[in-house]
Amino acid sequence: MLKRPATKTLSNVAKRSRVAVTLDVILDIVKRHEHGEGTSLIGRAHRLTPSAVHSIVKSADKIKEMAGSATPLTATKVTRFRDAEMESLEQMLSTWIDDQTQCLKHSEESEADDPSLLSPQ
Repeated sequence: MLKRPATKTLSNVAKRSRVAVTLDVILDIVKRHEHGEGTSLIGRAHRLTPSAVHSIVKSADKIKEMAGSATPLTATKVTRFRDAEMESLEQMLSTWIDDQTQCLKHSEESEADDPSLLSPQ
């Protein structure tokens, strides 16, 4: 008669991979729980364990606060407004950088063309 192993070894236990849950799913879980759905039912709907759903529900206040200040995942473009002075300053800086790059290229070219500059005197 074969005996069962007393404890499970790592070889016969499937390790479950970690799943990242989006903010939309978390908010849905909190909303469903507030409407009276059970953790098992919510977990099955989102393919999560009941304990994962319970820990999400337990921190619902923090999640709601975070959701108010978070950028929505559907946002495609972030717009920043700058005043005219900053725009002008950036344009002048860009022009200066271009001029410095051109001067550096010209000085490198002139050094390469003049062999007397390469040999020690």
